[in-house]
Amino acid sequence: MRPAPRTGILFARERGEAVDDSRVEQLWDEIWNLLEDGRTEAAVQRALEVLNEDDDVPELRYLLGVGLLDLGEPEAAITEFEAAVAAVPDWSDAQAALAWSNFRACRFEAIAEPLGAAFDADPDNADAHQLRALIAERENDEPLAIVEFAEARRLDPERYPEPYSMAEDEFLACAQAVVAELDEPIREVLEETSFFVQPFPSLELLRGAEPALDPQILGLFVGQSLLEQSVAESGALPNTMYLFQRNLERVASSREELEEEIRITVLHEIGHHLGWDEEELEERGLA
Repeated sequence: MRPAPRTGILFARERGEAVDDSRVEQLWDEIWNLLEDGRTEAAVQRALEVLNEDDDVPELRYLLGVGLLDLGEPEAAITEFEAAVAAVPDWSDAQAALAWSNFRACRFEAIAEPLGAAFDADPDNADAHQLRALIAERENDEPLAIVEFAEARRLDPERYPEPYSMAEDEFLACAQAVVAELDEPIREVLEETSFFVQPFPSLELLRGAEPALDPQILGLFVGQSLLEQSVAESGALPNTMYLFQRNLERVASSREELEEEIRITVLHEIGHHLGWDEEELEERGLA
């Protein structure tokens, strides 16, 4: 969903300098179009170029934050969104983006303030409702999570469609069926790996990595890759693979899509076991 640009609300105006609103609108359109076209690195580079000339433009700090978040850099995005909301405290989209960045960086204690500000500025902010639902889910407040997920879907059904949900035992059976259809060499690797299904990743798993992992991850491999293993390490703890049911369900709208997401996630995590980095996984269509 494309948020409305807040043109003209600039630190430059507080300094008494002239503000070219049309220039801000032009840059907003240029950079946002790059983001929508999937040219995220180009969007980030363009925002940085302009901000190097004048870093007091909250619209561009916001767009830079969006790009950094798309690149999986929530910590860096937080800095940009903080600058945007410092300039425009009642900008609901920017406050929600700051709250989301804190969520994705596992800074759960820092979410409440910007999330509350997002609701104060716009009670119908779908992103804010979705985030409140995710937090309620993690806190085992199922009634609130159900209400908030439904409200996010009502407000923005394209961005937050109805997920395809399964009972836990059905999901496990589905995952096992998908694994059973994998090529034999892959199944042999899995035989040496403990396999768990959880609703979503625990705080311990998330913060056990450096930097902390995104709570929305679909799966996780914990252990040593084959490249790291040796005979001397034969006493090490067994490798473990996790699938996170709720997260996987949210990226699927049918059983077929869910089965495909499980397959890709399993292969992605096996790729880590085989020592493939993210670039190699992307080349194999598993990123």
